[in-house]
Amino acid sequence: MYDELREGAIQRAVRSGALVRHDVRLERGEQHVRRLWLRPNVVGKLSPTDVDLDQLARVNAALKRFVVGGQFNIVSKACANPGAVGLADIRELKTDPPPFVEMRFKPPKHHLRIFGRFISCDGLILTSLAMKSSKDSETNKSLSVGDERKRCDDFFKIQQFDFDWLPTNIETSVSNAKII
Repeated sequence: MYDELREGAIQRAVRSGALVRHDVRLERGEQHVRRLWLRPNVVGKLSPTDVDLDQLARVNAALKRFVVGGQFNIVSKACANPGAVGLADIRELKTDPPPFVEMRFKPPKHHLRIFGRFISCDGLILTSLAMKSSKDSETNKSLSVGDERKRCDDFFKIQQFDFDWLPTNIETSVSNAKII
């Protein structure tokens, strides 16, 4: 029952323009294994005018690897090794369930973070993007993970994505992943 309700809500969000399915150009032998949606504000900020070209290429490569089912390293909120964060493709943030995650892309130009939630196993919705430059520390402008989570939660509520549909832990959120 949840599957039908969830899929209907996702399709309504796509038809209304609230979500954009991230489609990738497949090479021979590749197929869509996972599903990825982005809010239009995230799509708009992932452009050469807003993001360094090298960083944009790394973001696009990671998103494609996600969609085609490539291996992903996920650092869980239970990970006790602080050095593991540098190995992560996806990081589970220390919040209450359901898991709230980020994809982090370090400089050259900006520290880029994209936030979201898994709506199903291998189905990820990225709801917001934040960039932090080295100048931000000079102006005392800081990124608030709590604000990003609230934006995500508010979006899910507006779209009527029931939290009961969501995976309850990071281990059941994505296949072909190494959980650290």
